[in-house]
Order: sequence, then structure tokens, then C-alpha cells
Amino acid sequence: MRWDITSLKFMYNMERFATQIYLTQRRVFDQEWMLRKLNAAAENEQEHVNVLRKRILELQGNRSHIGFLFQTAARILGSIAGIFGQEFLLKVDVFVEKRAIKDYGTFLNRVKFDEDTIKLINRVIADEVFHKDNWESSIEELTGQKV
Repeated sequence: MRWDITSLKFMYNMERFATQIYLTQRRVFDQEWMLRKLNAAAENEQEHVNVLRKRILELQGNRSHIGFLFQTAARILGSIAGIFGQEFLLKVDVFVEKRAIKDYGTFLNRVKFDEDTIKLINRVIADEVFHKDNWESSIEELTGQKV
């Protein structure tokens, strides 16, 4: 088994999840500034999907066939989280981003990747850190309390 490709496929699926959850969550917010943040995050996560898919194919892998399941899970989680309010929804987003940072870092430590793939994963991790910080600051802006 090619653990590099398997790991990239997991990341690809998680990025599809993230893209969809941000798109689903838009209906919970009516603040223009939050809608802009969610749209920007969804676009950025979709860029990750695209570059990961491209890298998987460059490494002679085939695309993941279960990505739609991750998108479906994101729709469900995004809808359910929205019932509990905006702050809870953003806390879910922080959790998702922290988990991605942790998992992707673990892949870098445990899986042998080529240099180009390492650079790609590090760029994705940097974006995930930005998203986490962005959602934490959004919670502060909504609640007036430090996270």
C-alpha cells in the first residue's frame, strides 16, 4: 500500500468535508462579515481539494471515491451545529481545523513524502492554522469574550 497516496486521499476527503461544512453554515449567519469569511474559507478549502487531487494523480494514484460521504457528513454536521447557534457552530469549526492540523502534522512525521508533497502539506497546514485563528477571532467578535 502506498501510504503517501492513502494519506493524501484522507486529506483530500477532509478538505471536501471542510469546503462543504463552510458552504452549509452560511445559512446560519446574516452578518455580511461572517458570510465573507465563510465564503473565503470555502474557496480556500476547495483550492486544497484541487491541489491534493492533482498531486495524487501526479503520484500515479486515483482519486478517492468516498469524498461524497465526507461532504454528506459535513452537510449533516453543519446543519445540526447551526441549530445550537453561531457560537457553537464556530467552535465546531475550530475543532475541525485543530483536528486537521494535528492529523496532517502526524502524516508529515510518519509517512515518507517527497519534497514537493511536504511543501504542499505545509502550505495546507498554514492555511488551516489561519482558519482556526480566524474562527477563534470570529467567536470573540460575536460574543465579546476572549476564546
